[in-house]
Amino acid sequence: LESFIELCLNNIFLYSNDFKSIFMCTIIPLKIYADLYNYKNFRSDLHKIGGVYGIVNTYDPKNIKQYIGSSKDLYHRILDHIKGNDSNSRLQRSIAKYSIENFKVYIYYIHSDPSVILTDIETEVIQSFPFENLYNYKKEASSMLGYKHTLEAIKKMRLRFKNKSNHPMFGKTHDKFALAKISKPGALNPMY
Repeated sequence: LESFIELCLNNIFLYSNDFKSIFMCTIIPLKIYADLYNYKNFRSDLHKIGGVYGIVNTYDPKNIKQYIGSSKDLYHRILDHIKGNDSNSRLQRSIAKYSIENFKVYIYYIHSDPSVILTDIETEVIQSFPFENLYNYKKEASSMLGYKHTLEAIKKMRLRFKNKSNHPMFGKTHDKFALAKISKPGALNPMY
């Protein structure tokens, strides 16, 4: 039983209680990070590296669930999930319920070529798992990268933010890390 659970945790096989059978999974992680409290441990591996990842809840070996995502900077995106910033709400509720000690990060794909369309690869990874075992809301990945708002949408946002208390940053301040990034000149600034 222990070796079967280990196989489940490594995503080689998935067990389904509904069908009482074992399904072969074609996606095997390249790397697994277990201690998510010490996220600085995987900073050197994943900072400014793009790819597809899974955040896996290993609390109940018979009911393993995960969130699958992609990013041009795996370290910062996974950190967003760990800290609860701009993250999937199902995943965040699960982290709150089971605590971060019961989660692992699986790296399914790594790339250094910016021309690679990560959402296509993310969709393939999502579709490799039974959808009921995922925290994801959609079976196909999408991205807002490169999206341009219409003039009508821009007018609506301006009207909404005319009242300053409606702004998402109202009453908040940037931390030292964000201020250091924002203060960089020209092309070094992420908002440039």
